[in-house]
Amino acid sequence: MRRLIVEIKKEKKKIEKICETVEQQLLQCGDVQGGSVDVKEKHSTLQFYIKGNNQKYEYIPAGEKEKAEKIVRYKYYRKIEKIAKKELELLTKVEMFLETQSIEMVYANMGKIKQQLVEPVVIPREQYRNTWLEEEYEGKKFSEDNVEIYTDRGERVRSKSEKIIADKLYREDIPYRYEYPLILPGGIVFYPDFTILDEENRRNLIYEHFGMMDNEEYANNAIAKLQLYAEAGYILGDDLFITMETSTKPFDSRMLDGIIKQIKN
Repeated sequence: MRRLIVEIKKEKKKIEKICETVEQQLLQCGDVQGGSVDVKEKHSTLQFYIKGNNQKYEYIPAGEKEKAEKIVRYKYYRKIEKIAKKELELLTKVEMFLETQSIEMVYANMGKIKQQLVEPVVIPREQYRNTWLEEEYEGKKFSEDNVEIYTDRGERVRSKSEKIIADKLYREDIPYRYEYPLILPGGIVFYPDFTILDEENRRNLIYEHFGMMDNEEYANNAIAKLQLYAEAGYILGDDLFITMETSTKPFDSRMLDGIIKQIKN
């Protein structure tokens, strides 16, 4: 629902810019009187006719065609203005409704005691998020020789790059799980670096960071992993995101910024 409201706001801004352009064009048309214009092509030349008070179309000499052109432009921009204002009015009404009314809010506004008596058709967004974050799971085990690196959220990760990613997601208030087990078709168990909650669509997104791509064996395993994701139906840039680095090309957090922007939009 929030994404829909965001899209409505974007559409309103676009139409408001159109209205500004139309207003400028109408000013350029000047004080144009009413009347209908008919344009005909004769011998590859445009001929203009204006309907006068007698309701008959009168031919406009070529030297006066600017008058007819202004009337055509004026009527065009007036129609655009009328439709644009109507669209803005409707979008504003929808925006106001969505910001004050929603299916989720019916349950959220019932009160905790009454909530116990019904099964919500749609779980409120905040409740869904909290339940998702609070789920207990067993992640991938750390070996004794793993360096101890902890995120701002207090969880242990395997590399400095993963700490940067985790801390950035945390600061951006994006709910995630670190190395949450994922069972692919065929019973294959993966532990993706990050499983991110797409709150708007209530689905899990996978984010993998491949940190040693200049290591041939590691790179081959990464490619094999991506192939398995593809076979399972994951689409890169939709519900699967990746970043990479090598010893000479370290992780650039700007790559993560682009992913976060896409997730939020």
